[in-house]
Amino acid sequence: MNKIILEKNLKYIGIVAKNPKNCLKFVKHFESLGYEILFLEKTINKFKNLHKIDEEKTLILSIGGDGTLISTCREIAKIGFKNLNVLGVYDGTLGFLTDVKINNLKEFFADFLKGKYEIKKPLMLEILLKNSKDEIKLIAFNDLVLSRSAVLSMSKVDGYLDDEYFNTYYGDGVIVSSPVGSTAYNMSANGPIIYPMSKVFCITPICAHSLTQRPLVLPAEYKLKFKNAGNSKVSIIIDGQNAFDMSKFDEVVVRLGDTHANLIRHLNANYFEVLKNKLHWGHNGGKV
Repeated sequence: MNKIILEKNLKYIGIVAKNPKNCLKFVKHFESLGYEILFLEKTINKFKNLHKIDEEKTLILSIGGDGTLISTCREIAKIGFKNLNVLGVYDGTLGFLTDVKINNLKEFFADFLKGKYEIKKPLMLEILLKNSKDEIKLIAFNDLVLSRSAVLSMSKVDGYLDDEYFNTYYGDGVIVSSPVGSTAYNMSANGPIIYPMSKVFCITPICAHSLTQRPLVLPAEYKLKFKNAGNSKVSIIIDGQNAFDMSKFDEVVVRLGDTHANLIRHLNANYFEVLKNKLHWGHNGGKV
C-alpha cells in the first residue's frame, strides 16, 4: 500500500503498550484529531476482532521496547495481514527497532500526517515444526534458536541445505537469524551484523565444540532443515517468546520467505547511525 493512501485514509489506531497507563494522554490526543482508538492493550492478541481490522485505514502503535514490537509484528503476520503498518515507539531499555521516542510521538505523528516517513519491510523467518502427525507453522521476527536443554550435556543437531546434509552443530546450540534480527542474540554469539533490508539470513553456532564452526550467511532462496542427532536434549526457541521440545518433532524447517513486517520509520533514517549510537562505536571522537 502506498504510504500516501495510509496517511490520507487513516481512521483507526490500535495501541499495544508495555505500560498502557503511559499512553492515556496519547489516546486523548488521537481522539481529538478524529481518530477512533480500536484498543489499548499490553498485547495485540487481546483484541478479539483483530482479523476484522481494515488494514488500509489502520495504524498500529507498538509502545514499549523491541520485544513489544516483535510480538506485535508476529501476531499481525500470523493473522495474514500484508499491509497493516506498525509504528514502533521507544518506551523501553534498548530500542534497536523503535526509533521514535515516546516523548516525541506527537511531533512524529504530525510529520507522519504530512507524509514525512518511510515504510520499511524487513523479511521474517518462516518456520515449520514437523512430525508424523502434525505441523506447526510459526513466524520469527528475529531468530530461531536450537539450544541445549540440559546443563550437563551439549546439543547435537544435523543441518540440511535444500534437503542435502551439510553440517552437524555440536555445542550449546545454533541460531538462525533474520536480517533485522542479526543485532539480537546473533550478534551476542559473534554472528555478523546484516543490513536489515537484505534478502539473506544467517546460521550462527553457539559456543561450538569445534573452532572450525563459523557463522554462515545464505541467500533467501535456500531452505534450512534441522534434525536432532544423537537424541540430545534440545529446545526450539522462537524470538525468545515461544519454546518447544525438539524431541517431539522429526525436523525443523526454516526459510526467509515472503512474510514481512511493515514498519513506519523516520524519513531517511540512518541505520548505521543507530548502530553507532546503540553500540557506542567511535566514541573516541575519531581519534587514534
